[in-house]
Amino acid sequence: MEYDNEKATFLSDNNSTKKYRNGFERCVSNELKRLKLNCGKTVILRIFFCLFILFIILFRGYILCLLGFLNCYITWPFSSPLHVKIDLLNLSNEPKGREYIPRRMHHILLGPLSKAPPQSWVAARNSCIELHSKFEEHYYWTDENGVEFLRKNYPWFVKTWQSYKTNVQKADALRYFVLHHYGGIFLDMDLYCLHKLDGLFNYLDNRVSPEEHIFLAVKAFPVGISNGFMITTRRHPLFQHVIENLELYNRNFLLPHATIIISTGPMCISIQIQLHRSLWNSILVLDGKENMIGGKTNTPLFKHLGSGSWHQADDMFFKNIPMNIQHQNQTFSISIIVFISFIFVFFIGRYRNFIKVS
Repeated sequence: MEYDNEKATFLSDNNSTKKYRNGFERCVSNELKRLKLNCGKTVILRIFFCLFILFIILFRGYILCLLGFLNCYITWPFSSPLHVKIDLLNLSNEPKGREYIPRRMHHILLGPLSKAPPQSWVAARNSCIELHSKFEEHYYWTDENGVEFLRKNYPWFVKTWQSYKTNVQKADALRYFVLHHYGGIFLDMDLYCLHKLDGLFNYLDNRVSPEEHIFLAVKAFPVGISNGFMITTRRHPLFQHVIENLELYNRNFLLPHATIIISTGPMCISIQIQLHRSLWNSILVLDGKENMIGGKTNTPLFKHLGSGSWHQADDMFFKNIPMNIQHQNQTFSISIIVFISFIFVFFIGRYRNFIKVS
């Protein structure tokens, strides 16, 4: 009888031990699985962090360019250099003092067209020369004298200039160098001069002193300035910043139009304007829809033939962005708010799902 009781007691204790052992083993097993899961997540996070750092290192140039581009697009409608409205046809053509801006006119035509330019372009350039025959110099820049000018004055840039895929990029870049070196006025070949620019030169001379600089360009759509018509003093710091950053911006941004306007075109100089606000006191933007030179149109000073030789298929993508500064500031603001809200909700949703899964 005692034996049976002892046996029952032993079996009961043994079963309790087994239950405890099984429970302990399950607890240890679950804890190990949890530790493995946490370790796995930590490893994955570290891998993604390392890949992120590697991505930044490899594409830091693109990131800097795109950040400058976004900064210009977002901030220009709310904060930009002084926009001026000038009665261009009633300015006095008689000089009132010292001429600070060189009376030099620059035209650029590269590639095969420079050998046999369209007659309409020849007529356009001749109209500007005839109206400004008293200017001290009229430059016609081609592949030959363009590269010779760079080799003599900016030899460090020759290799980059020759690496551009299109003549449009070469022409865009060259205009910044000749204006930096000589000053004066640059005009696209398809701008036909309707009136003298002497009054505008005098107006700008009266706003500057020997120790200062002045730069004027036409407002562009949707943001920034146009680089098809620019007037400046020699060695303007803005052009120094532009030419110093041309090598950084010499990248392929997938879309042909985007590559041109960001690497050397209007956005290239507009980005530098937004990044260097200390220069805004020497920068003027000619305001007014009537002065914009996009497409075939007449302005008070020019007849724009609107050749659009460098516009590509993706041009409409940019021109349809609802950012008309004069009439659509509200639409632009709402678009930015909606975009930021979407990004915020998207990441918050992903974060909550991650917490639930964890």
